[in-house]
Amino acid sequence: MIKTEICKYCGGDYIPKRRGAQKFCSNSCRSLNWKNNQPIRELKVPVANSIEEKPVIAEKPSLKEKMSLAGIGNAAAGAAVAEIAKNIITPNANKPATKKDIEDLKMFFKTRFLPINNLKKDMHGRTAHYDIQTGNLVFL
Repeated sequence: MIKTEICKYCGGDYIPKRRGAQKFCSNSCRSLNWKNNQPIRELKVPVANSIEEKPVIAEKPSLKEKMSLAGIGNAAAGAAVAEIAKNIITPNANKPATKKDIEDLKMFFKTRFLPINNLKKDMHGRTAHYDIQTGNLVFL
């Protein structure tokens, strides 16, 4: 026999899925019940004694960070030291290529290797080139 329960918020019948722990028919009823049972918070506004007197509102201390020239200098010096240390520690083989490096590589291939147009590509799809320095046929 299936036992039904009554929702404590909306009063509807439901079949509980958790024995003894479920008091509401759905999560929405549970959250609405919690929201309705929260105490109402009133804002306290200071009252002025006369028309000429303005109410004094206590300000919380500001936690804004202030920027100074010393702070900017320290940040720049720290970044420069970190960059120099990174350049010293990283070997040249692991550094990224620059546009100048790629242009030099293109010029190297254009001056050293000449394409051979009357030969077919090899089985890997590479084209034949003549190496000027060694005089050999190279597939690139």
